[in-house]
Amino acid sequence: MILAHALLFADADFTVVDVAHEYVSFVGTFFIVGPAAFYFLLLRPAFRRNWDAMRVAGRSAARIGVVGALLRLLSIGMSVSTAMTQKELSLVEALTRRPSLVVGEIVTLIALIAFASAAAAYGDALATWAVAGVATLVIAFRGLITTDIEDVVNPIHVFAASMWIGTLFVMVTSGITTALSGAFATSDRGPAVATMVNRFSTLALWSAGVLVLTGVTTAYLHLRKLSALWTSVYGETLIVKLCLVVVVFWLGAYNNWRMKPALGTEESARRLNRTATYEIAVAAIVLIVTAVLVNLPAPGEHMAH
Repeated sequence: MILAHALLFADADFTVVDVAHEYVSFVGTFFIVGPAAFYFLLLRPAFRRNWDAMRVAGRSAARIGVVGALLRLLSIGMSVSTAMTQKELSLVEALTRRPSLVVGEIVTLIALIAFASAAAAYGDALATWAVAGVATLVIAFRGLITTDIEDVVNPIHVFAASMWIGTLFVMVTSGITTALSGAFATSDRGPAVATMVNRFSTLALWSAGVLVLTGVTTAYLHLRKLSALWTSVYGETLIVKLCLVVVVFWLGAYNNWRMKPALGTEESARRLNRTATYEIAVAAIVLIVTAVLVNLPAPGEHMAH
């Protein structure tokens, strides 16, 4: 409904394919950043006494990284295809005019190979994950060398969101699932989940703070005046996003202050797993709204001109 409203009433030249392109790019970044953050910040500290479980969870996380890298490559391909179609360029010309796409593709291919190697358990897992981690940082921050504040704020905003929701997704699907399986003795399952969640809570709180700061900055740059919130399609769509973000924050706060203190048993871990899934589901909807939002003309852009 949000997309239909934007397409009907916004003075913008974009299609469902454009929105899908942005969504693929967002999810790809989340699925690249999340596994790397999970492996280094959560998995190794929580599973350090159970190498078999660490290997199982690490391979599961790496498979998510493979999906993320493939989605990023698809997003880059869509960008090149759009440039070729709209500007009637050849493939070489499109790549020459956007060298950042070439760099992005090369680094993403490196990440893909590293994640695939980790998923297949080839070689030294730590060394392979280190390569994936470096590639992840380059993918996330390669656009920061600029004097345009918007080009600085946006990558940081996406990275913070990826560190929160992307890592949460991997923790739920790879970490908690492994901890609650036969890889752990029954008495060790609750404590392993508690260690992961306690470390994740600190990461999520920092990420949330960065999200708020960069989100407010981005909103100011795009709106310029408060009245644009209710006098433009961009502003109305932003309000919808903010309402959904509040829900995500509320679910995160509930998990942090109500569910986390009760951790320590297998049953409490399963309850947190369910509520964390709700948090991820709402965040997925936020990404759809964001994909629409970035394709809408911002009121601040008209004022700047």
